[in-house]
Amino acid sequence: MMKNLAEAFEKEQEIRKQYDEAKDEAGKEAARTAHKAWENSVAENGIDFWNVYRLYSDAKERGNEYIDLRDCIWDKDVPALISNLRAQGIKRFTFSSSWSSAVETAWLFQQNGCTLEGLVEINGQCKDFHTGEYEKVHGYIFRIN
Repeated sequence: MMKNLAEAFEKEQEIRKQYDEAKDEAGKEAARTAHKAWENSVAENGIDFWNVYRLYSDAKERGNEYIDLRDCIWDKDVPALISNLRAQGIKRFTFSSSWSSAVETAWLFQQNGCTLEGLVEINGQCKDFHTGEYEKVHGYIFRIN
């Protein structure tokens, strides 16, 4: 069972590298098998850990310092989301959702023990076709108390 986000991320990156460097189908299959075992190890922690891991992995792959919440978040899901981030030792996150109800969600973050620290610029999810650089987007940065 892999309980540490950074450890899980590093292990997944090692397996991806193993796959990319495989010289034949047998090497690729070994990497696929290793990845399946890794997935099972991460999944043993439950869906809450898995969901936070995906956010963590996405942030690392885009070169962001913090987990970014960019999608629509249902009001009913905010308490569990903040609780899960807190349980994994996440101290800050960004919120770059452009949904019309984003300000209401930001209010719910505050009601669930988060403090708005300001605005930041982060790497978005899309890359520029010509430069290969991530688009820059703006968001709020929250501290989890």
